Amino acid sequence: MVSTPREQVFKERQSRDKGVIEDHRLMELHLYPGNQCNRDCDFCTVFGSPKGWYTDYTATHLDAALHSVMTHEQGAIKFYGGEPTLNHENVIWAVGYLRDHGFQGAIVVYSNGIQAERLLAILEADPLGKTTASLNYSIATGDGAPQMPLSSLRKLETYERANRGEIAIGHPDIVDSGRGVDPFTGEAARPKNNHQCPHCYPVLKTDGQFHACPFAVENKSPHFQLGTVDDSSETVTQNFQRFLTWLDTVHEPYAVEHDLPACTVCWKHIQQLPTPEFVSQQESYSLDGDIKSEG
Repeated sequence: MVSTPREQVFKERQSRDKGVIEDHRLMELHLYPGNQCNRDCDFCTVFGSPKGWYTDYTATHLDAALHSVMTHEQGAIKFYGGEPTLNHENVIWAVGYLRDHGFQGAIVVYSNGIQAERLLAILEADPLGKTTASLNYSIATGDGAPQMPLSSLRKLETYERANRGEIAIGHPDIVDSGRGVDPFTGEAARPKNNHQCPHCYPVLKTDGQFHACPFAVENKSPHFQLGTVDDSSETVTQNFQRFLTWLDTVHEPYAVEHDLPACTVCWKHIQQLPTPEFVSQQESYSLDGDIKSEG
């Protein structure tokens, strides 16, 4: 495990307000190209591995993101998945595409940091200089899992010291979702998720699906399916609002009754819960007579 001074180089990433929607646009959106990774970690919520799947970001995928997220400075787009640096040239292209098409908000890249030079190349490619990185807590600190190579860690520390606030570290909380092969040894001393879901913002996958939860993104249950790139942002955001209501009125009461962490309910008990009352594209039009398609 790294020494205390090293741990203090990277500040913990701070969460923003949850569930914010403005003019049928989400304040934040995660982008997910698959779970291919250069690690195979026990704690990985997306089951990342070298044998995982991957599909490039495309203009169709990014156009759907631009139609669904706030494009002004309050918006945020988060690249995550397996490991973004494995295909960093596609990520650099995607960042440029988003900027060229008017996205002014923050961009965050979630990475294990092992390929430090590639990660830094992504940060430096943003013409607005507003792309930051968030490192995995366990891999950055060595707390509970094999640490990243020290050569990579020191490159990232040096960059953060020279560019304060551009590289943060993720939360230490344990999420009961996903299992790989490496034994995880940090569970006993780490905070656990409680009965209440953290209400994260949804995901747009490169297969064209809007999924309600970045932690459960590999779960294909209908409980999480908000729509596709062919649906309007009105449909997707209405379904996300209905998902949040379902979390509060169905999911959390079940977690409390059975004394289960929120993520455990989704990982192991989701089929025992009714699906949220999602609307179709046509139904969303009938609910709001002045809705216009954003095709």
